[in-house]
Amino acid sequence: MKRKIFLAATSLSLLTIAACGDTATPTSGVKDESNLTLQEVYNKAIERQQSLESVHAKLEMNQATELSIDGQSVMLTSSSNLTMDMTQNPLSFYTNGTVDMNMGDEKVSMPMEMYMTEKDGFFFYNGQNEQWLKLPESQQELLLQQTGAQADASEQLEQLKPFIEDFTFKQDNDSYLLTLSIEGEKFKEFILSQMNTSLGDLTEVNEEIYTNMSFKDSKYEIVIEKDTFDTKQIDMDLTLLMDIEGQTTKVESDTKVEYSKFDEMDQIKIPDAVKNKAISSDF
Repeated sequence: MKRKIFLAATSLSLLTIAACGDTATPTSGVKDESNLTLQEVYNKAIERQQSLESVHAKLEMNQATELSIDGQSVMLTSSSNLTMDMTQNPLSFYTNGTVDMNMGDEKVSMPMEMYMTEKDGFFFYNGQNEQWLKLPESQQELLLQQTGAQADASEQLEQLKPFIEDFTFKQDNDSYLLTLSIEGEKFKEFILSQMNTSLGDLTEVNEEIYTNMSFKDSKYEIVIEKDTFDTKQIDMDLTLLMDIEGQTTKVESDTKVEYSKFDEMDQIKIPDAVKNKAISSDF
């Protein structure tokens, strides 16, 4: 489980790269063309992920939600800028950044800071109260889900099997470039599973969401370094349309994650000041 959490947090969206025998189409100006197939790149990238001991990630996410309520349009926006340091053996991570939200007439900027180590547990900074909280073990899995750190990679692979032939596979001088365009009915179940992971169980409303959901101009882009097979970048550009009980909702989400400092991170330690000030909380 610990290894699964780490691999997921360090980009096991990579498992969308499923079995395929095509070689990468070279972009303009490629001098050193690789003859590896998609299947071979996939295998080597997963081997690299399994040996990875530490990584640094930078996440930028911008989201706009347009609601139509009783004929009136309401726009809600959010912008997240976060960095994360992660290590394996022992499993630990540190996240820092800000989340800015604009909810009509109300604007909120929240600092986001979290520590987690196997030895000391999970610590979360509550920006509203300016207080460090220590979460009980029973709450840690939920927060890991909400921060995207515990996506089930094997489940994602199963969900994405129908989309294997939809990937385009290209290369430039330094990287393999994979793109998946998201459109049509077959992507609904996968997107719902991702929503369940990040927002909690949506079982009660899944049927209505599924029936009334569609996509527009949406795609995944994954960049894998040729020399090392490190996953360097994952972009997700999603436009989701829903019509629930006669009310139209449009969600535009643009998420970019850049990975660096592979196997260069020091062991993460929670400062004594954080542990001493933290109060126990059920969050």
